[in-house]
Amino acid sequence: MVSLMCDNDPTREYTFLETNEEKGYHLFPGELENDEHIFFHGTAEKNLESILESGFRISGNLSSVSFAKSSSLSLKYACEARNESSPRGVVIAVRFDCLSKPYIVQESFGLHVYNLDMQPHIVGYCFIPENYVFC
Repeated sequence: MVSLMCDNDPTREYTFLETNEEKGYHLFPGELENDEHIFFHGTAEKNLESILESGFRISGNLSSVSFAKSSSLSLKYACEARNESSPRGVVIAVRFDCLSKPYIVQESFGLHVYNLDMQPHIVGYCFIPENYVFC
């Protein structure tokens, strides 16, 4: 697996600020939210370490990994992924340098990636508190 993560470019943790409808439920600064090559993935906190160390993986009966164009959509998935063994969720921001690959399918919500031999560059993440309620 080839990684696009650079050792001299550390992944940044973004502080969760109470997000709401007025802010569009966005978790990251506008320069990330509005960058056409930045996408977001929501998951349980327990998956973050593995993703940072080994990259994203297609698991279970799925054939792809999904990345949303907006952190607000990934916020929903991060909240739904929380459970007793992983009470916080996390939204991960990634950069795809090239979107015109045969294994990347662009959809209205974002992307389905069917081959992760070339990993996106992880630019940051934001933990979602266990008591945050996404409406």
